[in-house]
Amino acid sequence: MPAFHRRHFVTTVAAATASLATPTWLRAQPVLKIGVTLPLSGAPTVRNAIQAGATADVGLDFLAGFQQAVAAERRGLPIEVLELDDAYKPEQAAANVEALARQDVVAISGLWSTEHAQAALPVAARLRLPVIGMRSSAAELRRAENPWAFHLKASDADELSAVLKTFTSMSLPRVGVLYVDGPGHRELLKQVQGSGASITRALAVDPTSADKLAAAAREIVATPGTQSVLLLLPTEAVVDTMMELRGRGNTYMSPVCTLSQVISRPFAESRERALNGLGVASPFSNPAFSRAEVAVRFREAMIERDLDALTRSFSAFEGFVYGSVITRTLVEMKAKAAPTRQTLAAALRGRQMNLGGLPIRFDERQVGHQAVHLLYKYSAEGALKA
Repeated sequence: MPAFHRRHFVTTVAAATASLATPTWLRAQPVLKIGVTLPLSGAPTVRNAIQAGATADVGLDFLAGFQQAVAAERRGLPIEVLELDDAYKPEQAAANVEALARQDVVAISGLWSTEHAQAALPVAARLRLPVIGMRSSAAELRRAENPWAFHLKASDADELSAVLKTFTSMSLPRVGVLYVDGPGHRELLKQVQGSGASITRALAVDPTSADKLAAAAREIVATPGTQSVLLLLPTEAVVDTMMELRGRGNTYMSPVCTLSQVISRPFAESRERALNGLGVASPFSNPAFSRAEVAVRFREAMIERDLDALTRSFSAFEGFVYGSVITRTLVEMKAKAAPTRQTLAAALRGRQMNLGGLPIRFDERQVGHQAVHLLYKYSAEGALKA
């Protein structure tokens, strides 16, 4: 379905479903509103087709999954999803939180990047507005004391631990690292050094220069003792690096892994041979292949709404998980009293639920889901799976 048609579809289907499924006596109740701020238009500058595809519809994918979860879980409770477009601008995400708060939403979800979250979380905290589920897994977002932020995925540090455990189990603990310099990645480098693995060479790179990335990749694999490679890079830089390592006639066969920030439907479905065998840490298994009950329900919900292509979308599945957690909590709360921002936040602290093969348990850091799956690119199949 074309993006502009799908945007209209996903922004109207939940309201239509609510109208059809809600008894008249329930429609008279005050509507609970959930706010979502996402990149629904625009795109950052990118250099390659895989990343261009990754940025085109990620917000729309997430929104479709989120809305279908609300429709599936609300049990007749009148709930409305209000979405605002941040156009990939962190400052707009912060403004969107203000605007949604004025519309009396009980919670926010969907903040897309670390920069978006860093801009918006202080606003939400000031307004005492729960933020439930954000796409960034940056550890720095969890260190700040914020009783209004609830995370639903493993952190970068958790993902890195899974990668390093894999390298060590393969007796390949000497790691070469390409990274974009920044506080978060410097912390991850310290984690590698303290893990029992050793860094043979770590090179900070310019992710916007394909030539410099290629040169750095050659330097890393030529460093004596390097047994495996870790890429702390954005998607386009990972693709360029893999083209140097396993494309253009090159056949670097030692393990290469990266973290979940690269995952998108176009990336997962790419048949680019240079990506074959790339390991990717992910907080979720591939929803297209998972046999977990929550993944089955997700696929059925997408197919029912003629969104079959989204059954392969990690972003849509992430939205489905976040929407399910929020809606299920609101439904249980409504049986006792009308939910408010304060009571919703209180209900989530220490909360446990099982979405069907995906357990949610909020710990003292208000992180509800910390599992990590190491997936691999199967380019011949156009798949990213375990």
